[in-house]
Amino acid sequence: MGNEFIIINIRRYLQQGEEGEKLLKQVFSTFSCKKNADVDRFLLQQSIDFTKKNQSVTYIVVSSEHNQIVGYFTITIKPITVNVDRFSNTTKRKIARVSEQNIENGNYSLSAYLIAQIGKNDSVKCTMKK
Repeated sequence: MGNEFIIINIRRYLQQGEEGEKLLKQVFSTFSCKKNADVDRFLLQQSIDFTKKNQSVTYIVVSSEHNQIVGYFTITIKPITVNVDRFSNTTKRKIARVSEQNIENGNYSLSAYLIAQIGKNDSVKCTMKK
């Protein structure tokens, strides 16, 4: 991708306090996803609060050429439970290193990254350079 796109963690703006949040909302106002109103709603109304509460973190993707937000994605951590009965001993050991075992049922609990939201800005037309 080279330098065509810049990925920015919105925490960078939020660390600047009210001014950063105001600027972030201004940047978000240029985003539009007509195909999915929930994508718009999340970015404009929830992404900042979720990031402040450490429930998730949103990254905006900005076009270097257009200097405009072309999309975003939000990542959160999701707890998962794994039943290792059918796994090899090697795989069981690997899972045990990064998780906690429930003694009662033998299942393992661990955290995994989840792409919670993803959206593309309809108002910006970008083409990838070869």
